[in-house]
Amino acid sequence: MMDEHTKTSNSYIYGLFQSEHWKQLAKTLSSNASTKNSISQECLTKEDIGNHDIKNLSWEKVLSFLNSMYAFAWPEHNAKTCSSGSPGLNEWIFTTHIQGQIFAPVLLDYLEKKKKMKSTSFFSITEYALELIHFFKTHLELDARFIGDKELANKDILMKFAEQSYPNFVQRDLIFTLDKKLLSHKLEFQTSMHNRSTRGRNQEINHPAINAHIKDLLRSGVKAKSVHNKYKASYAMFLHWLHYNYVQFQSISPDDIPLSKVTEEHLLEFKQYLLRLATKGVYSKHTVSDRFYDIRSLMSNLYKLGWLSRDITLDITGIAYDKYLHRDLPSDTELQRFFQTIQRYSDDPVTELTAFGLMLCLGLRIHEVAGTRYKDVNLENKTISIFGKNEKSVILPLPEPLQEYFANLSGGHSQDSYVFGDNIQAFIRELRKRYKLYTFVSGWNYPGGPHLLRHVFISRLSDRADCPPQLLMYLARHDRPENTARYVHRSTSQLQNAVNKINY
Repeated sequence: MMDEHTKTSNSYIYGLFQSEHWKQLAKTLSSNASTKNSISQECLTKEDIGNHDIKNLSWEKVLSFLNSMYAFAWPEHNAKTCSSGSPGLNEWIFTTHIQGQIFAPVLLDYLEKKKKMKSTSFFSITEYALELIHFFKTHLELDARFIGDKELANKDILMKFAEQSYPNFVQRDLIFTLDKKLLSHKLEFQTSMHNRSTRGRNQEINHPAINAHIKDLLRSGVKAKSVHNKYKASYAMFLHWLHYNYVQFQSISPDDIPLSKVTEEHLLEFKQYLLRLATKGVYSKHTVSDRFYDIRSLMSNLYKLGWLSRDITLDITGIAYDKYLHRDLPSDTELQRFFQTIQRYSDDPVTELTAFGLMLCLGLRIHEVAGTRYKDVNLENKTISIFGKNEKSVILPLPEPLQEYFANLSGGHSQDSYVFGDNIQAFIRELRKRYKLYTFVSGWNYPGGPHLLRHVFISRLSDRADCPPQLLMYLARHDRPENTARYVHRSTSQLQNAVNKINY
C-alpha cells in the first residue's frame, strides 16, 4: 500500500507541472538575449519517446532513473577502511609527478621533507616547483635534467619568477627556502612577497570613493546582498592587489589608496593578473570576467561622480567569455576512477564521497553542498531539501548511494548542524582544491572546477527519454529553459549518430 509520504510526493510532482509556474517558465527568450541565436527552450524539446505522461510520473520512478544514470560501481560507505590518506597520496605525487621531472638536489630534498603535509598543500608546492623548473628551462634554454642547484642560484631569473608567478602562502615558502640555501638571503623584491594571496579580496573595505560608488549603486536599485556578496569582493581584491604589487601604494593602507593615481596601465596589469588566475584554474573565465567588469564599472562611475578627473576605462576592453561553452564530459569509467581515487587517498573519504556525490547525482552547486544541514536529509523518505540560488528551496529524491553515505555520517550530530562543517567558505575552498587534486590523479583533462559535475548531471538527465523537459528543469532547479540548455552537452559520437539518422 502506498504510504502518506509517497502520496504527497506524487501529488507534489503532478501539481508542480500543472501549476502556473511552468507556464511562466515557458516564456520565450527576449530578442536581445545574448544566447538567442544559439540556445533556446527548443533545445529541451524531445521527440515523443518514452513515458511523458506527467500523471504517471511517480516519485519512485524519478528516484529509479536517478539511481540508474551512471553505469559504474560506487565505493562502499565504509570506504575509510581502505584509504591510505595523505601519506599515500603524497608518495604517489612525488613518485609519478616529481621524479623524472625535477633533478635539482635542493628542490628534491625540500619536496621530500614536505611529504607529511596535507595533500592539497603538497600538490600546490609540487605544481609550483614544476612551474619554476619550466620557467628556468625557458630562460636558460636547457633541458630539465641540466637544471640543478647552480642554475637555480641565478638571482635575476629566480626573482623574476617569484614576482611574476603570484605564489600563495604555501608556495612562498619554497622561494624563501631557495633564497636561504642558494643565495643566503640576497633577493630583494621590487614587489612584496608577503600577504599577496587573493584571500585579501574577502577583507572588509572602507574606502571613501568606493563607499560613494556603493551608495550610488544602491540608489540605482542594485540589491544590498549583491553589493555585499559580489561587488565588495571585487573592490577589495583590486585594492589589495594594488597595495601589495606597487611600491607607490605599499606605504598606505588599501582604504587610503588614491584611486586618482590609478592609470590605464594598472587596469591592464590587473586584467593580465586575472587572466593568469583563470589559466591556473584559481577562477573560471566567467568569474574573472565579472571581476574585471566590476572594476571597470567602478572607475567609470567614479569619473561620473566627480571623484576622478578623467575616465581611464574608455580604451580598456573587458575579458570575454562564452555564456555557452561546449564541454567534453567524463565517461562512466572516468567518473568511477575519480570516486575510487577519493576512496583510496582521502583523509575523510565518506565525507568527500558524499559531497562530490551530491554534485554528480543531484547536480548541486558547491555552495549548496556546503550549506546542507542534517535536518535537510530525510533518510526514511529518501529525500533531501536544497536551499539554492535566489533563496529558493526544493525537495529532491535522494539517490543511492547517497542514502548510505548520509546514514554513515549522521550519527551523533545535531539536526541544525552543517553536514560538512560550520565554516562554509573554508569547506568550499578545500573542496575545490580536492577536486583539482583528485582529477589530476584520475588523469582527467577537463577544464574548470567541480561545477563540471553539475554539467554531467544535467546532460545525463537530458539523454533520458523518460525525463520530460519540465522534470529536467525542476531537477536542475532552473527558472528558464535557456539556463538548463547551457548545461546540455553532446559528445562527437552522439552528434554523429544523430546526423546519420537524418533522412536525406
